[in-house]
Order: sequence, then structure tokens, then C-alpha cells
Amino acid sequence: MEKLTATQLKELFGLSEEAWTRLADGMIEPLDDGAFADGPKRWSGYAFARWLASAHPELAGMVPLLLRPAPQAEYRYRGGEYRDADDGTDVRAEYFTGRWDTRGGVIAIVSPCEGVPDARSLLEVHTDTACVVVVEHFYGLDGPELQAVDRERPELVYRPSWSELASHVGGPVPWWPSALRHRAHLTGWTPGDAPVPVDVATYPSWEPLYELARQEPEGSPVRRACFTIGHRIRTSAAEHASWEMENLRTWSTGPGDSMEYPAVPDVADLGPGELATDAVVGAGLAELCGRTDDLAVECLEHVSAWSSEDLPYGGTFQVTRTDVTRVAAEWINRLRAVPPTALHRVWEESYDTVGTFVDPVTGSPVVAVKGKFAFRRVREITYIGRAPKRLPEGTVLKEVILDDPIWVRTEDGVLYPAPVMDAPGLSWGYDGSGPLTLAQCVGRLLDDGGAHAVTYGDAGKDEPGLGDCFRVKHKRGTRLTRRDLVRARTGG
Repeated sequence: MEKLTATQLKELFGLSEEAWTRLADGMIEPLDDGAFADGPKRWSGYAFARWLASAHPELAGMVPLLLRPAPQAEYRYRGGEYRDADDGTDVRAEYFTGRWDTRGGVIAIVSPCEGVPDARSLLEVHTDTACVVVVEHFYGLDGPELQAVDRERPELVYRPSWSELASHVGGPVPWWPSALRHRAHLTGWTPGDAPVPVDVATYPSWEPLYELARQEPEGSPVRRACFTIGHRIRTSAAEHASWEMENLRTWSTGPGDSMEYPAVPDVADLGPGELATDAVVGAGLAELCGRTDDLAVECLEHVSAWSSEDLPYGGTFQVTRTDVTRVAAEWINRLRAVPPTALHRVWEESYDTVGTFVDPVTGSPVVAVKGKFAFRRVREITYIGRAPKRLPEGTVLKEVILDDPIWVRTEDGVLYPAPVMDAPGLSWGYDGSGPLTLAQCVGRLLDDGGAHAVTYGDAGKDEPGLGDCFRVKHKRGTRLTRRDLVRARTGG
């Protein structure tokens, strides 16, 4: 409905040629003629609809419900319901619906909680509604965009303003930042309620971390690590929710009095008193990785989704048994079978796992899975492991082996996956960030074999010589000795 020709307007609003001619006197002006010099004039469909319903009340019924002037009448909030994604309907989303009785019929306002349902599909769920409005996550000129559809014209999706929606429901429309859409609060709210503190709802979730922390002895590394990570997740979401509301309040073109904020983040938090240093968090998570209980698995899933930086291991890599180099086979053959730990089980949730192992050199958990790649043989075995964040202190780099993953061998003959985080990654053979990151990593290892993997935001020095070396399309399995690397680094 943004830019429509006369023909499109007549079709959209069911106007005959005679009606169009009659309306021409006093009609709103089309959009800038200069923009459409090579074609027919165009109008804003929204501006035309509002003008048509206001200037010609007898034709208002041809205009979408929320674009018409709101009638002066009593309005009543009928309460709301919270629906899960598996509620038996075809709508695969989790959402809250508030319903208002109006003179034009029931208006349902939908606040998505997980996924964003299509307004048209919701007409089949809320069968007594005249209009369904979905509050989207993207922002328009006056706030979060609104997607509306009327039962009379289910094929026409339109976007009313917040002030139009408020005028039709008889008062300010409630809006919750995503983090404040808690089921119990949403279903209990009624218009006129004072804002109440609400625990933030987040993904990854802080709640299982707090639950586990409370079960642990006071002062233990696991307790303090879980409280610390949970507090970071919780605080970040609370601060963002507060910022979203304040931003809308101060936005000159925002919703103003058309919107109300029924909730504020609950900042009362039991975690801060037990916040820990990074070293204690690392020790606590290392202990948690070795546990086997279901709550430990759940916590590690959320920790991994939040940030892998605090885990005791670096980035994930994989080696496929049927496409393996000699050096990768060396790594596979040293793996030791062990019962699954919590960190093994984080992977097991996603794959057909056929074995759980540990790398005795790095202590990293490894899982063997079957049929990981849909385009390869279903019985093919892939080993998924984690690289170290750093090699042991005092290590001296002997060689780098270009493979997937990149391997390094030390002067004492021990093979390691190169230190790396999940991102930025290490690669070679093209002009891009992968070879540059590999160059920076190798430069560090030449200076200090126990140096930490490269992370985003590192202010490490550039390695132009090594960068040139790793941009070359070396054959897979190429070994670059320390002498080769020093020569490349210095341009020798």
C-alpha cells in the first residue's frame, strides 16, 4: 500500500470509474510527480485510505478497519491467553494475545514470545476476531511495526500506526520488550495496572544457572561461576529492555501516549554478591564440564549459547574418518574412550553419537557421530572435538600442518589442534580473514608457544610476511617448519 497508481487504488478499494471521478474533487495530492515522470501518478495507499474513510464516511467500509476513524463507544478488555508453539494449531510460534471488544468487533493484539506468527494465520486461531494485529520486532516510524489483517479482507495485510490502534481499543496499547514477556505477567495484566517488576526472560537463559548455583556449597567455583554467567545474561537483558522503553519515550516520532509499559525489569538479583573473577569462572565451568547430571548439561548449553570464551576449551573442529590425513589419523588414534560427561552430552543432543572420548593431551571432550553430513554416506563417522585456547606454558613451536583443522607440533613431538576460538577462524589459500588470523596466531606461537588464541578485538601486531605465506594455495597436509615460518615472517 505504499505507492499505488489510480488503477491499483480503484481495485484495492472497489471504486468504479464513476466513483473515482466523483472523488477527484478534493482528493489528496499524489506523491511527488518528479519521482514518477516516466509513468502514471502514484499515491500513498495509506494516506488515500485515511482520507477516503474520513472525507467520505459512506465509503469507510472499503477501508481497512484500523485506518478508519475510531467510533466513539465503550471498549472492554476481554483478557488474554498465552499459546505455546505446540498448541495443536498450524501456527508454529509462542505468543500472547490480548483481546478488546470494540464497536468494530473484537481486536486481538499479539505479542510474539518465540517466533513471529503471521497475522493471517492467526485468523484461523482466533475465530471470533474482526482484526488481528501482530507486534513485530522491527521498528517503523512510530515504534515497533504493526502487522494487521481484517477478517473481511484476509488477503490484505496492512500497517496501522500505534495512535490508530490505540484509538480503536480505547486507550494506550500495552507493549512489552521481548525480555519482559513472561507468561504469568502477561496473562494477569489488565489495563490501568501500575507497572510491575518482572524477571527478564532470556535466551540463553539465566534461570537454570541460578538453579544449579543455589544447589552448590557457598563459595564453591561451580556456584560462583553459574551465578556470574547468569548475572551477565540477566543484567544484559534488563539493561536492554530498559533502554528500549526509554528510547521509545524520548523518540520524537514515537508512540507517545498511544503506548503504555506494563512492566519494568526486576533488578533485585541474588547473584551479584557471589560474582567471581574470570579465573574462578573458568575453574568452575571446567568442573561443570566433567559432571554428568542433566542440569549441568542444560547449564552448559546456555553457557555455550551465551559465550564460549569462559569454557576451558577453544573452538570446535571436526575430522571425518573417511577423508583423513595422516596427521589427523594420529590424533584420532590417541583418543581414549570415556563415559559421556555433561559437555559430551551437549553435542549428543544434536547428533547420532556412537562414541565419547577424551583427547589425553588437551583433556578436550570428543564425540564420534554417524551421518553428520546429509550429502555424504549415512554411516560415515565424524569426530567432533575442541581446540585448546593455548598450548602449555614453555612450549616451543616446531611446525604447522595445513589441514582442517590446522595442526601444530611442538619441539617435544606432541601434536595439537592449533589454538583457536570458535571465531575468528583459521584457514589458508585465499585473500581473506582466515589466513590473516592464522598468520597472527602463528606469529604469537613463534614468540611464545603458550600464547592465547586470537580473539575478536585483539590488538595484536600484523604479520604481513606470514599473511603472504598463508594466502598461497598450499596443498592440504603441507608442513611448514619453524625455519620456514621464520623465513616467511622476515621476508627471507
